[in-house]
Amino acid sequence: MPRTPAHPLAEHPLDALRGKPRCSLPASHPTWLTILMLENSLQQCSSFVKGKVLDLGCGHRPYEKTFLAGATRYIGADYLSDRSCPDVIGSALQVPFADNSFETLVSTEVLEHVPAPLQALREMRRVLKPGGFLILSTPLYWPRHEVPYDFFRYPYDGLVHLVKESGLELVRLFNRGRSYAFVGQVVQHIHPVTARPVTWAINRFFLWCDRHLKHDELTLGWTVVAKNPN
Repeated sequence: MPRTPAHPLAEHPLDALRGKPRCSLPASHPTWLTILMLENSLQQCSSFVKGKVLDLGCGHRPYEKTFLAGATRYIGADYLSDRSCPDVIGSALQVPFADNSFETLVSTEVLEHVPAPLQALREMRRVLKPGGFLILSTPLYWPRHEVPYDFFRYPYDGLVHLVKESGLELVRLFNRGRSYAFVGQVVQHIHPVTARPVTWAINRFFLWCDRHLKHDELTLGWTVVAKNPN
């Protein structure tokens, strides 16, 4: 009998890909597996980017000219720091815009740093127009970072629950790699060898395993597309 998928609603971002996956980092970079899966999942979501777009937690705006290029207007919001270039200063817990302001809201690798994630998701829904889309990514695995504001990691059921409780409708869900991508990234974090050829070989080996062996109990993280129904 076929095995029940560990994450039945999730899609792997490389399964429908033709040709080699692209990544902004070289394959010899120790975080290549994570960025490869994140960027390819965002590419799968680019058709949902329409109209006026809010990039909430924009940082240095890495996707403004790539995955978010379909926006008619782009606005970045974040705390002001040496790691951010926001148009508007604000928090995900009190998004500084009126109701129904945006056709699309994007929040990449932010939700794990928010102490009240359900409140944040409800704020995101509030500023979305009816029929507008939220594109959100968040890790299941990553070492502690942005200290002391590293609050949560999200398993499948918890993230789906938060999306539904916020009043949003789940449209698509990507698991960013399967178990072998997860293990490969862990190896990159703990192995003592820093030689680029070794790092390259580890990344390529675990990516091959991830795409061909398809063991899905673990994943590096999630990318969600959700709709504001009204």
